[in-house]
Amino acid sequence: RRPTRVGRRGGDAAFDDPALPRTVEAGVAFLHAGLSARDRATVERLYAADELWMLVAPASTCWDLDATAKLVCVLGTEAYDGARHRYVDYDVTDVLEMTSTAGRPGGVDDDAACAVFCHAPKQAYLKRALYEPLPVESRLDDDLHDHVNAEVVARTIESKQDCVDYLTWTFYYRRLAKNPNYYDLRGASHRHVSDHLSELVERVAGDLEDAGCVRVGDDETSLAALNLGMIAAYYRLRYATVELFAASAAEASRVPQLLEVLAHAAELRDLPQRPQDAPALEALARHARHKP
Repeated sequence: RRPTRVGRRGGDAAFDDPALPRTVEAGVAFLHAGLSARDRATVERLYAADELWMLVAPASTCWDLDATAKLVCVLGTEAYDGARHRYVDYDVTDVLEMTSTAGRPGGVDDDAACAVFCHAPKQAYLKRALYEPLPVESRLDDDLHDHVNAEVVARTIESKQDCVDYLTWTFYYRRLAKNPNYYDLRGASHRHVSDHLSELVERVAGDLEDAGCVRVGDDETSLAALNLGMIAAYYRLRYATVELFAASAAEASRVPQLLEVLAHAAELRDLPQRPQDAPALEALARHARHKP
């Protein structure tokens, strides 16, 4: 579409989005994922030049949007998660980043304010999160299989004991005794931590062996990388994805079957499906050559 130009407020700015010229005339602009790169750059330039008095931006831009204001309003603290098919709360770090945009640097504002609008039952939790320091916990155990596989391929880990020693150098190990309930430990003593690490290493090694990524020696302690493990480490794939591809390679000989296997890759589970994406996905499905 031909760009729409704006006179007066905003100078002679050109926009691809037909709604932006009307809102910019009123001193208001917005950002969203479907906005063209040129429109976003123009909006950011106008806001930085004080041509706008209000900027509406989605939560997804909180880390890459270089903008501050005397008053920041966070309109809601949850978003729809397509993978879980429900609304989930924003990460506390995201909310903190949004609130940090209140106050223009360089002495422009003597004071600033941020208003967080949320569901009433969440007010107490958000107050603690915003005003009190929260402990940082490790999530290493969520992806430990892939870390161990990569270290086995690199020969940093050659036995289960090496794996336990490797874990003792991590932040995960430091937090086990500090917050045992968070990590499902039965106690905080050295014995409890040692037993937990041993059980964790045994489980991870067993899963990697079942996936064909790692071979456990006859002595039940040594670890060696197999071809699938090397492939996963080289291409930075999750061990579950490599296991799936290897198990399905012989049966998936046609394009529809290959696409189905590819769609079940573990890496794709983290890609969210937004409610507004449904019409575009339905249109794409109608024109797809291979139907599920």
